[in-house]
Amino acid sequence: MSDYYVIQVYTGSEKKAVEAIKKNVPRDVVKDCFFVVKRRKKKYQGTWHLVEDNCFPGYVFLESDDPKKMAASLVSLRIYARLLGLNKETFYVHPIDPQEKFFIDSVTNRTPDVRAIELSKIEIQEGQTVSIVSGPLKGFLGKVKKFDLHRRKAIVEVNLLGTLVRTDLGIEIINKAED
Repeated sequence: MSDYYVIQVYTGSEKKAVEAIKKNVPRDVVKDCFFVVKRRKKKYQGTWHLVEDNCFPGYVFLESDDPKKMAASLVSLRIYARLLGLNKETFYVHPIDPQEKFFIDSVTNRTPDVRAIELSKIEIQEGQTVSIVSGPLKGFLGKVKKFDLHRRKAIVEVNLLGTLVRTDLGIEIINKAED
């Protein structure tokens, strides 16, 4: 079974990095390469609009069975890409935790080059209790640190190679309990 590895690239160049890796690195070395975007609603000009932002700016995920070959292949690319979790003395590359791999696979839609996190639908019960009805965050309430109902987002903490990364994911309120 293959693992996920993370490279750090210049923020905003995630798409170019994915294209360069898919073009220049053999498929038997890197099975999949992607970055994660989030879709959420943002209010401007008086109405709500669906917008798309990078979920983990500057990070690209690689799926590989052979991390040493993967690391060697990345060196030959003409992009800035720092492989996270690399021990330069032993040349061992540490993959992301299996639980975090499961989280990324569970909350994203698989499309070529990019994985998208859609809106999660929530209900607000009496006493401001929030329950996730459907969407990518269903079953991951423990990862949600805070709901910002005014801005329609859930603040989520994800552990990537021992570092807590905070990101906000889009939510849609489907009902609001009457007081």
